[in-house]
Formats: sequence, C-alpha cells, structure tokens
Amino acid sequence: MGRPRRFDEQALLDSALEVFWSQGYDRTSIEDISVVSGVSNGSIYAAYGSKLDLFLAVFERYCDARVEVVRRVIGEHHGDFESAVAHYLDEIVSDCTSHDDRRGCLMLNSVADLGARFPAVLEVGARAMTEMDTILAGRVAEAVEAGEIDVEPERFEPLGSHIVIISQGLIQLSRIGIPVSRLRTIAQAASRTSSLLNAA
Repeated sequence: MGRPRRFDEQALLDSALEVFWSQGYDRTSIEDISVVSGVSNGSIYAAYGSKLDLFLAVFERYCDARVEVVRRVIGEHHGDFESAVAHYLDEIVSDCTSHDDRRGCLMLNSVADLGARFPAVLEVGARAMTEMDTILAGRVAEAVEAGEIDVEPERFEPLGSHIVIISQGLIQLSRIGIPVSRLRTIAQAASRTSSLLNAA
C-alpha cells in the first residue's frame, strides 16, 4: 500500500490547472506548480511520476467538469428547443469570456497543441466531446418527442454535434478577442431552430 499523500490533492490539481491553462503545457514546470500550490517538487513527483502524468490528471478532471457544465446547462433549462439552445450558447459565451486573458478552453487548446505528441490527450478529449454530443442529441430527441421540431432519428446525433461545434467556435472566437457583444449576436443567430436544422 502506498503512503498517504500529505497534501490536499484537489487543491493541488486546482493550482496545476490554473498554471497549465494560463501558461500552456510546454511553458509550465513542476517548479511553477510547486510554487503556486505550496506542494514540494518531490511530493508532486512521488504522487504523479512526471509532468505529463500530472497534466493528464488535471486534463481529465477538467474535461469531466466541462461535460458536467453542458449537462447542467441543458438540464436546468425548461423552455422549448430553440430557447434551450440559445440559453446553452449564451452560457458558453459567459463562461469563455469570464477570464480577462481570454485563455480559451483547456480541452480545445490541448488537443490542438499536444494531440500529435500525446495520444492520451486526444483520447480524453474525444471522449469528452462524444459525451457532450450525446447530451445535446438527447435534448434534440426530447424536442422531437415534445413536437417542438421535426427531425428524423438519424439526425439527432449530427444536430447535437452541430450545436457543440457552434459552442466550440464561440470559444475560439473569444480566444482571439472578439467582443462579447459580437459573440452574443453570433450565438443568438446560431440558436434559431431553422438555421440549426438546415445546417445539420
């Protein structure tokens, strides 16, 4: 049995997330995380083995949390399909513009920057995106059952994926500094049911 860790693991992962997300994987060292978290280098290496293994622990935790954000935002809205999509995209805009440095999404950033080197990053990212697609596809199915939209069952998943792709596009636009008002205008236009159905 391994020795119990002498630090708050969740606090360490929170600190590591902040550093990895703001600086990027390559510009972050274990020393940087040690300074921010107050956990010694030796304790971090003893617990995780390497910077990559620590990052993967942080990354998987982050991606799981993003899936839960999608689940929560979709689940908490009880209006019709178009207003549910509008609510979801508006929440995405609020979330991705909540950091002054417009750092984007750690999942999207890491898949782009690290995926070619570290297959595990692609695996975790792909799994999270599939779960998001499934959540949105489920909301499409609910809308069809309620008579709000008319979509064939084989289009549920593509339409769910389409909505997720729109949200990811908004996050990327935020990252390059597009004003919040413009992001909200784009989100409102994209939320119109006719546009979504025609694009799916």
